[in-house]
Amino acid sequence: MGSARSGDLQAAQKNIEQLQQIDDGLLKSKDDYWAQQVEIQRNAAAAWVMFGEGKKDAALKLMRSAADLEDGSEKHVAMENRLWPMRELLGDMLLAANKAGLALEEYEASLQSARNRYRGFYGAAKAAQSSGDQEKARGYFVKLLAQCSNADTERPELAEAKKYLAQK
Repeated sequence: MGSARSGDLQAAQKNIEQLQQIDDGLLKSKDDYWAQQVEIQRNAAAAWVMFGEGKKDAALKLMRSAADLEDGSEKHVAMENRLWPMRELLGDMLLAANKAGLALEEYEASLQSARNRYRGFYGAAKAAQSSGDQEKARGYFVKLLAQCSNADTERPELAEAKKYLAQK
C-alpha cells in the first residue's frame, strides 16, 4: 500500500504479486477468512496502482469493491482494529479524484465503524472543506485537535487544523 500511495508502482506491483501468493496459500489451506482479508488488501493496493496509472474510474470501482468486501466481513477477534479501513482509503481516493462530496460520505461511513481515527478525522475535515461545508470541516478539525491535545510533536495535519480554526 505504501509503495502504491507513494507512486512507486513497480514495487507496488511486486508486493501485489506477493499478496496473491499469500492469498493462494491461504485458500489452499482452507483459511477462507484470512484469504479474504488478504484479497481486500490486494484489491486496495491494486486500485491505488491503477489510480497512479491514471485509470481513475477503474481504480475507484476496485477500491469501492474492496470497501464493500471489507464491510461484508467480520473483524477477527484477534484483531483490535482493521489494518486500514477501506472506506477511509476510498475517501482518500475520491478526494484525490476531486470528488470531495463523495469522499466526505465515505469518511463519515468509515468513522462509524472505525471511530476516532486520526486519518478519518483529517480526511473528513479536508473533504468537508473542499466540498464547501465549512461547519463540518470545523467540527472534524476540532475533533482532530482534541484527539491530539497531549501530543508532544507537531504533525502537519495538526498545524493545518490549527491554522484553519484560527481563520474561521
